[in-house]
Amino acid sequence: MKKVLRISLLILLFILVIAHFFLPEKNRGEITQNHLFEHTALSEGVQTILKNACLDCHSEQTNYLWYHQFAPVSWMIHKHITDGKEELNLSEWGQMDMLGKLTVLDKMKEEVEKGTMPLKPYILMHPKAKLSDEQKEQFYAWIDKQSEELLLKMMSE
Repeated sequence: MKKVLRISLLILLFILVIAHFFLPEKNRGEITQNHLFEHTALSEGVQTILKNACLDCHSEQTNYLWYHQFAPVSWMIHKHITDGKEELNLSEWGQMDMLGKLTVLDKMKEEVEKGTMPLKPYILMHPKAKLSDEQKEQFYAWIDKQSEELLLKMMSE
């Protein structure tokens, strides 16, 4: 029985070593002119909220931690990032039309209010992503202000 266990562990170790050679590409783009930060007035507090709770999965700028370098964790993280950017990519904010931006802002607020964003596993690995009530109120106020400005802009055009 011990021999079978030893062989199984060696096979698993071999598979993990081989898998390490097939890591996904990193999500490390530059902040471009289309990024939310380049198009919107943000307080330092809201920028911090976005950096800590949103941008790793919803932009082209992921901050990788040491354990993201190892398979299969790297694949799981890559999947989360890919899925997150399909839902919302704040690096493409400048390419969205006003109605799209309003929809995104509404969805962002809804997801935070429901507690579905940031994801619970993400908060466990990134404690700074857990938003306090004060941060949530600051975030909501920013969203409301942005939505109001977009609506006024739409009405004037």
